[in-house]
Amino acid sequence: MLAAILASIARGYYRDGPLEPDAPTGQGSKAVVQVLGNLGVDVGVDRHTADAAEALRNGRTVLVTAPRSLSADQLMTLAEAHEDGDGRLVLVAPDLVTLSFVSPEIMPSGAVRTETLIEAGPGCGDLQHQAEAVLVPAAEEAIRGAASLYRVAGDSEGSSCFSTEQGSLVAEHEGVVVLGSADLLTNDTLGRADNSALVLNLLGAEGELSWYVPSATDPMGSTSQTLLGYLPDWAGPLLLWLLLIATVALVALSRRFGPVVVEPLPVTVRPQELVLGRARLLQQSGSRQAAATALRSATATRLANRLGLRRESALDGLLAALAPHVDRSPEQLRTLLGPAPVTSDQDLVRLAHDLDHLEKEIDR
Repeated sequence: MLAAILASIARGYYRDGPLEPDAPTGQGSKAVVQVLGNLGVDVGVDRHTADAAEALRNGRTVLVTAPRSLSADQLMTLAEAHEDGDGRLVLVAPDLVTLSFVSPEIMPSGAVRTETLIEAGPGCGDLQHQAEAVLVPAAEEAIRGAASLYRVAGDSEGSSCFSTEQGSLVAEHEGVVVLGSADLLTNDTLGRADNSALVLNLLGAEGELSWYVPSATDPMGSTSQTLLGYLPDWAGPLLLWLLLIATVALVALSRRFGPVVVEPLPVTVRPQELVLGRARLLQQSGSRQAAATALRSATATRLANRLGLRRESALDGLLAALAPHVDRSPEQLRTLLGPAPVTSDQDLVRLAHDLDHLEKEIDR
């Protein structure tokens, strides 16, 4: 919880996320923006499509960090602004749908899924931007998966650079430039190979740059921000963690049996019915010895009360008190009232009869 609180406080000082211009984290792009500022480039941050379109009309270079998240209306607005103005439009890893609105002559042609050093090669021209080779990370380490490769239509006046057999990492056609990997702009990979030379020279060539980060609150966006979208990134894992703890606690508590709760019966039951019900339970379970013990215990209690031995708990004391009043020997009385085994239903019936006869002898 302390770590979560500290993280939320830290988020108040900067926006964190992929290619955020003021984020010092690994996925942020503060290093690129800061170096461009030191080189005298006027860097502005736009979060609405209308602002980015106005920058294009004014001749500024506009970097679109997440073109795949834009709606059709947003893409058409940027395409029209690019045609009306003389600004350069730089797209980071656009897909086929995005390119169909902005630059149909550039098409995706493949992907780089392993960590690869791609050399500039001959024929790059101005797209090389003084970089000899760039390094793209593996797909599982990249912030947006595998790097994309592109081809420019053969009959179009375009160029490409940093090419492989499948396509090129950088392509350009009539002022629209595509970068196949978002990791070229991050703080973690900017210093690898010649990534910094390519990015800084490409974005700072015109001296004015608009860093466009699409926002869910953009009025031109196809979807509005949901309530869950305002939560920080760590809210989801924290909620899952709390749900897991609650589930474990409920399972642990449900296995603990509480004390027996004594509740009054809803109706009055006659003693005969209770005796009969208990007898049937003992009969179904075959508990002859338990039934015999209950019969002997009840008989011994009644006999002790009649003979004035209410405080006498030992069997020997009861047998000594019974001897003068019955015609049975002490051994017979011990067999009748003692823990002699009962092995059959006939023995149990005979025991009950003998105990009843013994009580009648005392009554006489």
